[in-house]
Amino acid sequence: MRLVQVVVPDEKRGDIVSKLREHELGVSTTKETSGEDDRTLVSFVVPADAVEHVLDELHEVGLEEEWYIASLETEFASFEGVDEVQNRWAKTPNRVAPRTLRSKAKDMRLNTRAYLWMMTLSTIIATAGLLIGSPAVVVGSMVLAPIVSPMLTASIGLVRDDQRMVFDSVRMQGVGLGVAVVGATAFSWLLKAVLAVPAELAVGNIELIAIRFSPSILAVIVGLAAGAAGSFSLATKGQVAIVGVMVAAALIPTAAAAGIGFAWGQPGVGVGAVVLLTLTIIAVNLGAYLTFEYMGYGPDEVDRGVFATDGLRRTAALAATVVLVVAVVGAVGVGTYQQVTFERSVNEATTEVLQRATYDDLGVVSVTAEYVGTGPLFDPSTVTVTLSRTSDRPYEELPDELAQAIDERTDERVMVQVRFRDYERSTVPSAASGTTPTPRPS
Repeated sequence: MRLVQVVVPDEKRGDIVSKLREHELGVSTTKETSGEDDRTLVSFVVPADAVEHVLDELHEVGLEEEWYIASLETEFASFEGVDEVQNRWAKTPNRVAPRTLRSKAKDMRLNTRAYLWMMTLSTIIATAGLLIGSPAVVVGSMVLAPIVSPMLTASIGLVRDDQRMVFDSVRMQGVGLGVAVVGATAFSWLLKAVLAVPAELAVGNIELIAIRFSPSILAVIVGLAAGAAGSFSLATKGQVAIVGVMVAAALIPTAAAAGIGFAWGQPGVGVGAVVLLTLTIIAVNLGAYLTFEYMGYGPDEVDRGVFATDGLRRTAALAATVVLVVAVVGAVGVGTYQQVTFERSVNEATTEVLQRATYDDLGVVSVTAEYVGTGPLFDPSTVTVTLSRTSDRPYEELPDELAQAIDERTDERVMVQVRFRDYERSTVPSAASGTTPTPRPS
């Protein structure tokens, strides 16, 4: 429920109150005198889903935007017919008013100093979690990260034509994630320098890091879904804080992985993670924007009037931001296309080799490939194939056979490393089969 308060001139009080009575809402009025004009404070309790609809109807009978209007979250309300009012509006589309949407988004924002500190600290925690291989610590870093707020406000500003909000939010995203990568790099270098972590650690082979430096179509899907979930939660009764963890899950560990790669002198890991980070940022923002558009949050006449002032400067700033984003999207798009094509060829080659009779006893657990770049820094690429087996047979020829098959399909010189996960298969029938196991000789 929401408690909405509106200060109206006395001559408009009758129309406003009559319209509220039509909806059988709990209404109270308080007479006040301020300056030369007699005014009345009209307070009414309304379900959250009805705020936008009721305010629109009040505008039709004379409510003005410049009047004092406040909407407060209410834990409890009691008036005649409150249950019927709540039940009626519970069946309507679940969507908050545009003014409420903007207010909720702005309330999530931290001041710049607090935001940058929280981004730095969350990335340091994520870096430590990746290096010690602790998923629990990595999850803790996601809870702290405040990155969801500027991402949602950027999408709101774009869909509501608030150019200043777009510019400020995009700037906060870039600065925050830039600080995160730099902080992760410095912290990783410090750990390496004091030998808190082995200096010769193969960071690219750490499982939690290996999955975070290769752009893929799945990363785009995760980013789009996370952004859409954030928008939907903000525009309804969803838990934005929980969705914020999902958004951070797609970004903070990746920023930490980039810092680790740079600190350990592995540009393939560092640049690959940065590309994945950029791709995910774009996907999250796009998912959030498309969701707000789908829910009908386009700009109205009020927005156009408010944000039309000083439009030239803001339009120029937004245009520069758009050009920068388009350039980044283009560069990331090319790299992502190369990576996706490379991964598809690797999967095809791996499938072809493992279908040979020699490898019938092997099962594929996972196939990962580092980011495919250009130039000597990224050549050769590393492909890691994890297989399951039921014996300790070494399969010494398999890495070379996989490397040859991948080279033939991609024209890329690759280094293949094969991991095995051994398991034992039972030879005694289960009790559920209805058979009696044959005793083994002692």
